[in-house]
Amino acid sequence: MSEENKEIATSIRPLSDNSSTLKSEAEMKLVRKLDLVLMPPLMLAYFTHTLDRANLGNAKTAGLEADLGLVGNQYSLLLILFYIPYGLFNIPATMSAKRFNPAVIMPIIMGAWGTLAMASAATTNFGGILACRVLMGAVEAGFLPCAMFYCSLFYTRKELALRLSAFGMMGFIAGAVSGIIAYSVFQWHKSLKGWQYLFLIEGALTIGISIFNFFWLPRSIESSRWFTEDEAKLSQYRLDQDTSHEKGFVWADAVKELKDWNVWSFAFMALMYGVGSNSSSNFLPAIVKRLTVNTAKANLYTIGPNLTAAFIQLSTSWLSDHFQQRATFSAGALLVSLIGFVLLGTLDLLHDVKVGYFITYLLTFGTFTPGILVPAWVASNTHTTTGRALTLGMLFAGQNFAGIISSAVFRAQDAPVYRPALITVAVTQGVFIVVCLIQRQYYTRLNKKLDRGEIKQVVGMELNPGFRFAL
Repeated sequence: MSEENKEIATSIRPLSDNSSTLKSEAEMKLVRKLDLVLMPPLMLAYFTHTLDRANLGNAKTAGLEADLGLVGNQYSLLLILFYIPYGLFNIPATMSAKRFNPAVIMPIIMGAWGTLAMASAATTNFGGILACRVLMGAVEAGFLPCAMFYCSLFYTRKELALRLSAFGMMGFIAGAVSGIIAYSVFQWHKSLKGWQYLFLIEGALTIGISIFNFFWLPRSIESSRWFTEDEAKLSQYRLDQDTSHEKGFVWADAVKELKDWNVWSFAFMALMYGVGSNSSSNFLPAIVKRLTVNTAKANLYTIGPNLTAAFIQLSTSWLSDHFQQRATFSAGALLVSLIGFVLLGTLDLLHDVKVGYFITYLLTFGTFTPGILVPAWVASNTHTTTGRALTLGMLFAGQNFAGIISSAVFRAQDAPVYRPALITVAVTQGVFIVVCLIQRQYYTRLNKKLDRGEIKQVVGMELNPGFRFAL
């Protein structure tokens, strides 16, 4: 360790300790500044990401199928074909972010999908809306893994989950706001259809925020006008406890991760929990509509479950950071949602609307929580930034490919109950819980071997011999 880093090290407590650490005043000031500079633009970006990705579900309730002449399962086909590029382009996006900087890549892809969202309002048939959705899938694919990779370049693993949840929470708020926007514009009686106004408003908002983010987001602490030289040194020391910060893109690190079975295990987990999260995003308005015949109310009724889920996810992520437990909180939260999907799929709720509506709160309670905690878990246990970019890309590829399963099982002939789809979601969530807990046990055994000295230290973490794997 250099003399400069030794001086910094004496001013803060060691970050390798598994218990909660007390931070120095300088470090707390740095983290507060990071939150102020990074979180608002990332939260706004994810807000628009969710609006533009999920607005098709709202548009469906306002007659989009009839207006575009969709027949049979063409709506489901729109979703399925969206998720093919949405899964394929995750890894190229994160690799590009590592090569060119995520602060550059994210605003560019935001502007692209905002433009495509607005273009969707001009479509008049299945072919037109399909082209827009496929292209949107390709450009939207990279945002979330790039955003999480970007956060991992500034925050330590003990801080990461809460920050990811902070901008991930905007997904729920976006779901609620989308319901409000849809409720309003679907009652307009002007020259365009309600769903066309929905696409135009939400797309224009995305483009405006993308321009702001391009000029605001720092490329690094060292080059940012927002941070001092001392803060940059402190930041580097903090991150050295978790990561080997190689310069540039290192193919060897990417190949190494591809050969690691743990990476594939996490990608499979993402596929499993992704079925539920995609189902809630795309079909919650349709599920709620079985409880009311009023289209406007169906969109309005999605607000409560979304806002409740936002609070639950933020609280769970804070607890996960505090106790440094990723698997336990992921599995526990998802168990509640699993129960909700089973109840909604097996009970006759068409004649008991209030019970059915309460169960929709269970659906969103924990469905999205693993989508925050598992990436934080993976980022914490991946020591090189190139390897982290690849693993996050693979994780979101699995999560996004799950949208294909979700879209395929929600068939038009199963409406309004969608019983086979709801049971399928419950099964995938059960599989995730089992695999997640097995993965936790594997890391627990590794940590015990490190404690006993059977493993001298984690390869790549020579600067922090006390490093232990996140659980």
